[in-house]
Amino acid sequence: MNEQVVSERFDVEDIRKIQEYNSLRHIQMTPEEIIADTKKGMKELRRCFRNVNA
Repeated sequence: MNEQVVSERFDVEDIRKIQEYNSLRHIQMTPEEIIADTKKGMKELRRCFRNVNA
């Protein structure tokens, strides 16, 4: 399983790719591990958005 690369325009197809990638990664995780992984991803995403808006 390869990490998905999103396009510059970040459209619905990119969101679908990310959801598919995450569902395959999360299939072997416990609910607690999935929550921790999601929170980690959100921290990175927030940091990216802060850098764009600065």
